[in-house]
Amino acid sequence: MQTSENPRYALRLAYHGAPYSGWQVQPEQKTVQAELEKTLSSLLRQTTEVIGAGRTDTGVHASNYVAHFEGTESLDVEDLAYRLNRFLPPRIVVHEIQPVDKEFHARFSATSRAYRYVLRRSKNAFDTDVAWYFQRPMDFEKLKRAAATLHNTKEYSAFARLGSYTGTTQCTLSHATWRMEEDCWIFEVRANRFLRNMVRSLVGTMVEHALDKRSWDQWTSLLQGGERADAGNSAPAHGLTFAGVTYPKSPFDERENASF
Repeated sequence: MQTSENPRYALRLAYHGAPYSGWQVQPEQKTVQAELEKTLSSLLRQTTEVIGAGRTDTGVHASNYVAHFEGTESLDVEDLAYRLNRFLPPRIVVHEIQPVDKEFHARFSATSRAYRYVLRRSKNAFDTDVAWYFQRPMDFEKLKRAAATLHNTKEYSAFARLGSYTGTTQCTLSHATWRMEEDCWIFEVRANRFLRNMVRSLVGTMVEHALDKRSWDQWTSLLQGGERADAGNSAPAHGLTFAGVTYPKSPFDERENASF
């Protein structure tokens, strides 16, 4: 069994969210956290809890996610990563494992998290479950202009799933932009915290603006506050990826940070 004296280890991993009901353990649901805990417990021969950097919803992916667990002394981290990848399901991959101080916490030590949303503008046979195929004509410059306003916004109540938050609905975004890459339009965002469903709500509402279904004044009014019903429909989950996380003391020499 784990005790407070067990050494702590950080995992850097990726997962494809399509088969899973999100990160967090849920009764009678297949989740990423549950798969990791089951496999680690088997390999370490002790009940092992895994704590993640944040919650992701059903169908959302992660390319650069961090979690921690309590292990045993003199753990061979390279061998454990190898064995985890042998026994975990194909859509969960452990990149590396590192010992960390007991003060490190994958969730509470994080100073920012980043997400990437991919909107594909032409049909592609190979990435239908990691990008939102959306071919309708719309204005890319309007997307960019809308994203630029997010740096000066603190209040995101209009973009949070109703009843899903406690405490404040304020967030500080340090990066928010749209860029083009071949036939994809990609939204990249980093913040100190995110509300549940926030990124998908932002993307869906910005798309409405770019389609001329929502005026500039209607967009900016949402940034003053409001209810979730005031904003647009959420973009589909499969276009969203957890892209990285930052810590004051990086366990992976900044490899866990998003590349933007």
